[in-house]
Amino acid sequence: MYATYVMREVQPAMRSGILAKAAKEFWPLLQKAPGFRGFFLVEGPGQQTLGIAFWESQEDAEAFRATLDAWQSTLDSLGSTMIGRGSGDVIEI
Repeated sequence: MYATYVMREVQPAMRSGILAKAAKEFWPLLQKAPGFRGFFLVEGPGQQTLGIAFWESQEDAEAFRATLDAWQSTLDSLGSTMIGRGSGDVIEI
């Protein structure tokens, strides 16, 4: 299994609007993507969120990259700031 993650800062006033837009526009695309296994959104301290997507393979994650990048641009336009992103193999313990 493979995972991708994005950490962002979300202004509290924008949170509900962003989640509604994601539910309508992004999550359906993610759920239909080949190799998609699951997604978690973690709300951290302050205004930080961490989105983690799980994939069958690195190739599946990379095939979705253009869609993910377009969504990140949408989040930027809504006032959410990217803190960091990355990816890697999932190690089962």
